[in-house]
This record gives sequence, C-alpha cells and structure tokens, in this order.
Amino acid sequence: MKRTSLLILTLFTTLFFSGCSEPKTAAEKVTAAVSQGVYPLTGDERLMAEANAKNFFNKEYPIYEGTPRGMFIECKPSDSNFNGMVTCSGQVPQSNGTYKETTRYCGYRKDLVGCSPEDTGPK
Repeated sequence: MKRTSLLILTLFTTLFFSGCSEPKTAAEKVTAAVSQGVYPLTGDERLMAEANAKNFFNKEYPIYEGTPRGMFIECKPSDSNFNGMVTCSGQVPQSNGTYKETTRYCGYRKDLVGCSPEDTGPK
C-alpha cells in the first residue's frame, strides 16, 4: 500500500510541475523557429508567395485544346527559410486532358518575383 501511495504521489508531483512552465510568447516562438532554420512568414510575405504561385498555376495553357487553366493548391509557409522561397503546389494541365500535381518554389520578397522549379535564391 505504501508503494502505491508513493507512486501516486510521485506521479502527481511530476504532472503538477510539468504543467507549470510558462507558455511561450509570440516572439519566443519566432526566435525558436529561426534557430531551427525556419523563417516564419509575415502576413504580407504569405500574400506575396500566394500571388506568385497563383500567377504561375492559374494561368491558361493555350497549347492544349480548350485552353485549360492550372489550379493553385497551397503554399507551405512552415518550410520557408532565408533564401526568400517557399514551397507551393498546384495542378498543371497535361496534353491528355488530365492534371499533374507540380511543386514550385515561389518568392515571398519583392526582389524574388515568380516561381522556380528549384529551391534556390539569394542567401
């Protein structure tokens, strides 16, 4: 019985003190993300990346019959880094009438306009 009581007390104490850590502020979360090599995008940077991606994916492809349009799906701002590019995905029409999912790396800064098939940019 003593062992069970001691085990319960130890478990309760551990749970109590593990919940006492203060929540991180927004600035602390950003600092932690930057130290891990991830650059969190601002609202304007997200909009810039999405605009570049939509410009690439949502255009008409007149080489195919009926001039189909591509379809923008999403950008992943969680994988951004200091090179100014973020991973975006979308669908591009194919000659057989189907769509193929494609990944492009789109700029989120004013000096990087558009999308590239490679994740390269100024560092």
